[in-house]
Amino acid sequence: MKLHQIGELSLLKEVRKRFSSENSNIIIGIGDDAAVLAPQGEKILVTTDMMNEGVHFDLNFIPPFHLGFKLVSINVSDIMAMGGKSRYLLLDIAMKKDADEEFFWELFRGVSDAINMYGMSLLGGDLCAARNDMVISATVIGTGDRIVRRGGASVGDKIYVTGTLGDSACGFALLQRLTDESREKVRSSELGTESVFLTHNSELITLNWNIAEPLLMRHLMPIARDSAEMAKHATSMIDISDGLFIDLFRICDESNVGAKVYLNKIPISDEMRRTAEIMKLDPFHLAVSGGEDYELLFTMPPDCELQVENCELRLTCIGEIIERDRIVVDENGMEQPMKAEGYQHFGSAR
Repeated sequence: MKLHQIGELSLLKEVRKRFSSENSNIIIGIGDDAAVLAPQGEKILVTTDMMNEGVHFDLNFIPPFHLGFKLVSINVSDIMAMGGKSRYLLLDIAMKKDADEEFFWELFRGVSDAINMYGMSLLGGDLCAARNDMVISATVIGTGDRIVRRGGASVGDKIYVTGTLGDSACGFALLQRLTDESREKVRSSELGTESVFLTHNSELITLNWNIAEPLLMRHLMPIARDSAEMAKHATSMIDISDGLFIDLFRICDESNVGAKVYLNKIPISDEMRRTAEIMKLDPFHLAVSGGEDYELLFTMPPDCELQVENCELRLTCIGEIIERDRIVVDENGMEQPMKAEGYQHFGSAR
């Protein structure tokens, strides 16, 4: 059934039924002109992020379930990047009138899985018709105690990242090169342990699903990193959404400092390195400028190194904060200026 055959009121009534909450901090949730909350003394964090069809996502590549999950995750990641915990979600969705009901509920199934994983409640939002491309936006409200900003790094601090970098960018490049059949199997989650097939320079290449899956999922279904342990000690923090170097520049700009990064210390997964090699891509370029990893980039005083050993996330020290310059040290020990490469909406294309 098409959305215009169901109507806004019926859709919203069903959303309210599916996302009803018994959270004691919610006085009024979905169904009124505004939500009413009763926070219990913690600092309130609010973030919002928009995803536009044709700019942030292509429905030929991303299924609605993953799109809904990703929308929530990228907003939660912003709250995590300041040391907070996400509590509540508001959604704004503009879709074509002839969109399928199945697409609508698959999108909301992704939203539901994400908010359940992060321990959040949906408060409401807005649903309207779009003439052309789909637009979705989320606002996340979180709470926190020790808030970590971008502008707090000091000379001598060590620079850390969580996880591995470049996986999402490599996953997106892989998704674009998959054969139509393999891409459709990814969309419908029918692969299991099969291989995927991609084309490069008109050559058909087979890639084991165990190698392809973590890269594809890092792009289609990113998971925000819990910052609770790092927030206890970090002097500055940001999530890597646009690329390692451009996001590090943001910390440097806000903190009025420089940075030195060692290229051979940047963590790269075996799956990404092998897949990038197959596609003739530079894994280090993907790692420093690819974006959409949603890992955490943060700084800490050097005497805090031993205190993070018990953190469940993989942490890697990639450099240190210096006074002014932004420098990359290559594998041969040669220094060169760091370039703020990464995604910018009104800059050069990714």
